[in-house]
Amino acid sequence: MKILKWILIVLLILAGLVIIVPVFLPSQVTVSVEEEIDLPPELVFNNVAQFTDRDMWDPWLQMEPEAKVVIESKPDFVGSVYTWEGEKIGNGKMLVDSVNYPDFVASDIWFGGSPEPSRVEWILEESGENTQVTWRFISEGSYPFGRLMLQFMKGPLRSSFESGLAGFKSYIEENPPRMYRLSDIGIEKSYETNAMVVAVDGNMEQIGQAMMEWYPKLSDEIIAQGLSLNGPPFAHYLDYDEETGHSNVLLGFPVKKKGAKSGEIYPKYYEETKAIAVTHYGKYDYFEDTYNTMEQYIHENDLEVTGEAFEVYLTTMMEATNPMKLKTMIAFPLKK
Repeated sequence: MKILKWILIVLLILAGLVIIVPVFLPSQVTVSVEEEIDLPPELVFNNVAQFTDRDMWDPWLQMEPEAKVVIESKPDFVGSVYTWEGEKIGNGKMLVDSVNYPDFVASDIWFGGSPEPSRVEWILEESGENTQVTWRFISEGSYPFGRLMLQFMKGPLRSSFESGLAGFKSYIEENPPRMYRLSDIGIEKSYETNAMVVAVDGNMEQIGQAMMEWYPKLSDEIIAQGLSLNGPPFAHYLDYDEETGHSNVLLGFPVKKKGAKSGEIYPKYYEETKAIAVTHYGKYDYFEDTYNTMEQYIHENDLEVTGEAFEVYLTTMMEATNPMKLKTMIAFPLKK
């Protein structure tokens, strides 16, 4: 009987601890780890906001590589989904629900059949040419068992987050994202149009500076002449010297009727023509890769081009703060 009495006392003490201790425990637990990554924030952001290559470094998948993983990335980031299912790691889902490009990503995460999500946040702070990354997990625990469970799990969670962020750093630095994608390459027919243009020349950096100077002047002149736009701004590359990187270029805007010459700005008519064309989504820095891809397509399909090139800026940097939303059509006119 004494043994039963002592067992009862112990059980009552344990029950009391389970009921009383959680009263003094926080209802919310936060696990936060930090790491500096040798890449700018925009590159880090693109991967974490779309779960790009998540299966290559995820710390829990390292425990069960054969687990089933489905990643659905969204171009606008919000709505990107990452789901997993395994015998060891269980199942769950993570959904990106808010972003602030390029420094913040927040996702809801559900474990198993839990009706209430926890929170995962990525905070990306520019540090010179690098990024100071904070990866944070926030979860609410119900009284009493949820609070106890969170306290027991806090240490293992921190360890997993630390190894995961170290793995992410290693992977993304060795495999930096390419901030562009291409549509299918094909033969397109341009429309005939009048345009107001200005001639410039130089290397790519000099031409970029000329664009900043002349597109506003062209726009002002078009307004001054009472002309209506007939399309987005473009750059017509007349030639390119591979040795010097020098080009002669016409910068212009399509207009609905012929304008008049004014200083260095003058009217030009473009007839309908066929061209090899592709839409480049993303940063201008990768245009060289796109040009090389197009040249390979031309060679493989035994096509003849004039040696000219058009870049039509369907969206500009003023319209798209996120570089992945920049959209440029690049076209090589075909010989007749």
